[in-house]
Amino acid sequence: MKEDILEQIVEDFYASQKGWFVKHNVKYRPSIDDPDYISNKDSVHSDIDIIAYNPTAEKNNKVVVVSCKSWQSGFNIGKDIEYLESTAEYNKLSTEFIPREKWKTFRELVSQKWLRSFSKKIKDETGSTHFTYIIAVTKISGKLPEENKVRLESSEIIKNRFKKYGFDVKIRILTLEEMLKDINKRLEEKQTPALESTNLGRLLQLMKAANLKL
Repeated sequence: MKEDILEQIVEDFYASQKGWFVKHNVKYRPSIDDPDYISNKDSVHSDIDIIAYNPTAEKNNKVVVVSCKSWQSGFNIGKDIEYLESTAEYNKLSTEFIPREKWKTFRELVSQKWLRSFSKKIKDETGSTHFTYIIAVTKISGKLPEENKVRLESSEIIKNRFKKYGFDVKIRILTLEEMLKDINKRLEEKQTPALESTNLGRLLQLMKAANLKL
């Protein structure tokens, strides 16, 4: 099975920039020592799609963690922000998430035990308690996209969940269009025709050579 194409694009996007080192599909799950751990619910690992680290960047900008959502319909922030700012609860009888499917999509934000495990994994991998949490999407859909983007990126509810465990987190939404335009701009400014180091860069380089526009 092929990897998620949006994950590949994000990986190439950071790997092609000076100073960034990238790791993808980093496994994590709640610790068996976590007081809320439930063996038949929490034994399967989840993935951190992308961790990017730049040792030369300023302290609070060295680490980027990306969750990729390659939904064809885009990310409807206005519709989904309510459950993102709510807290995962368990049904006392079945120990299921309520509502299960939506919360599983962003479990590291809405479930305390998954957030604890997620944050610890970032610190173990990078040594940092500061990181930017990026949601990479095909596009932002729904009503008032810019207003809702700002609302989510500035959500104190989500940020405070991380602060509770000593982590300083910034939130950002990154669209496919932004990534492609950024890479294309860099290609336009290149002084030599040297081959790009990533698959995405080389594809855009070929498109430029063929006079194809984004």
